[in-house]
Amino acid sequence: MSSIANEYDDRFDEAEAEADHGSPWLYREPDAPNPLTIEVTEWSEGVTKLGPAEFMQGTDRDGKRWSVLVGSVVLTKKLIEGLVEEWSEERNEFVVTETLGRVQPGEVVSLKYLGDVEGARYAYPNFRVSRKPLVEAPIPEQLAGSGGGSAMDDDIPFAPTVA
Repeated sequence: MSSIANEYDDRFDEAEAEADHGSPWLYREPDAPNPLTIEVTEWSEGVTKLGPAEFMQGTDRDGKRWSVLVGSVVLTKKLIEGLVEEWSEERNEFVVTETLGRVQPGEVVSLKYLGDVEGARYAYPNFRVSRKPLVEAPIPEQLAGSGGGSAMDDDIPFAPTVA
């Protein structure tokens, strides 16, 4: 008699894959990667002791799955709102220079924990964030230009033949 686990192996694997969002990035732990660089695969919602939260999941270059709690003000601004800010000497404050929007699946994100910063009311974790968008291959129409011929053909001294 076969076991239920063997009979429904694919369903068990699929259920586990859906529930496994990866290892939590515990950036304050000494053995945590810093920076953590992942290709984002998805977003999910969950609950922490402070209430509802969003989690960004992705895989690193070695294929390890990670889950990043996006709860701090710095990560929320940079990963969910997608704000790019720079310090303004004239205004003596950070000003938004660009809005990229929420990180999308396929983007590569690098997060570096810089330590805690003493704010006016409390200490908060500070991060440097780098985002690299998904690079899509150009479609043939973009390469060919208009008019049916390739704009690149003029630079080629010979015409390739197809056997």
